[in-house]
This record gives sequence, C-alpha cells and structure tokens, in this order.
Amino acid sequence: MVIIFNVLSMLALCAVGLYLLVQLNRRSPSGSKPYWFGAMAFVLFARVLEPVFLGVAGFALPGQSVSIKMAVLGLIMACLTAGLFEETGKYICLKAKSARSQLDLPWLAKFAVGYALCEAVLLGLISHAQLLYFYSSPEVLPTLDLDSTAQDVIKKQLASLTEWTAIFLLIERVFAIVIQVGLTFIGALAVAKRQLVWLMAAILIHALINIPAASYQYGFLAAEHGEMIYALLLLIALYCIWRGGAFTVVRLRAALSDE
Repeated sequence: MVIIFNVLSMLALCAVGLYLLVQLNRRSPSGSKPYWFGAMAFVLFARVLEPVFLGVAGFALPGQSVSIKMAVLGLIMACLTAGLFEETGKYICLKAKSARSQLDLPWLAKFAVGYALCEAVLLGLISHAQLLYFYSSPEVLPTLDLDSTAQDVIKKQLASLTEWTAIFLLIERVFAIVIQVGLTFIGALAVAKRQLVWLMAAILIHALINIPAASYQYGFLAAEHGEMIYALLLLIALYCIWRGGAFTVVRLRAALSDE
C-alpha cells in the first residue's frame, strides 16, 4: 500500500503540472522558450551552484553523524543558501531578459511555471521514484558507489516512507509550485522597480519556507507534522491569491509597463 499511495500522489502531482501548462498556454500561446529558460535557471542555480557551495563550505548534511548544534547550523545554512542562490538566480535571469527586451506578464508567468515545474519534477517526481525503487528493491542500495553520508540519508528516508509520505509529497510540492511562482513575481518587482529590497524579501521568504522541509530531511520533524505545516501554508497562500491575486497582477503589470 505504501508504494500504491506514493505512486498515486506522484500521478496527482503530474496532473497539477499538466493543468498549469494547459491553462497557461490557452491564455498565452506565445511559445515554450520561457518554460525552458526557467527550467535551466533552476538546474544551474539550485542543482549545480548551490550544492557545490554547500559541499565546499563543509556544513552538516542530512544523515551525517554530528552534534545537534552542528545539524541545526547545517539546516539554517542550507535554508539560507537555497533562498540566496535560487532567488538571486531568478533575479539575474529576469534582469538579463529585461536588458534585452521589456519584461511582460505572459513571459514572466511561463518562466515562473517552468522554474517551479522543473523543481517539482527533479525534487518531487524523479527523486521520489528513485526512493520507491530502493524501497521495493532494498538489495540494490548497498551495491551503489555512494559514500556513508548518502547511504545514511537514503536509509533514513526509506525507514520513514509511509502512506503519510505520499500526502506530504503532494502537499509540499503543490505548495512549492505556488510559492515559487509568487517569489518569481517578487523578483520581477525588484527588476521593474530597481529596488533590491524586493529581492531581499524573496530570499528571506524562501529561506523561512524551506525550514519545515529541511527539518524533515535533517530528522527534526516527522512527515505528518511537516504535512500539517505545509497544508496550512498552502491554504494561506491560496486564500491570499483569491483575495489579492487580481490586484497583485494589475500592480505587477503596471510596474513592468513602467520599466
């Protein structure tokens, strides 16, 4: 049942992504380049530069046998680094686009969705599918050429893999898509208004939102508790979008037109 529930959760996440793409293409049939640009931005800044920095810096990683103090420091630095690299990376991309041609809302929306869905696929679908493979074939893991830290991380994740994990995956990833799009819009305000305070806000929000997920990875938070936190945050985010989404879009469009 664990595998069935987790597979269903992954399929539901795929449905969410496809729904976003279909709806956005209906409203803005202007091509797919912004999607790919957003996806490549995520890969470069979040999957290449950020892990390299954390590895060189030597902070404690999930699964390492270190003191609680060092683990907490590693968690904090991982959250801050994620906010710094990802939001600064998006800002650089949007700044480059702005230098070549004026930013417009359809291009920005597709860039944001491309970035968010790339994260959902790489961190949600592919990594979770790999985890389910190890869960169904535990004899494969010891044969892999992985260091002890990586082995310990995977073993802890396998030990905590339950039906709750499926719900956690879906809620956390859907919330991540919503918040990544919102943070991209904040970064666009930093570009349009030429005010770095918006970028600083995006970095801080990103870091704070990463804390529950990072706490789960470092073993400080149970999956069901993380699920409740992200479910509450998702409801708050959706309520804010429902109440102020139209006003925010109008304000962003005005800021981009004045750029």
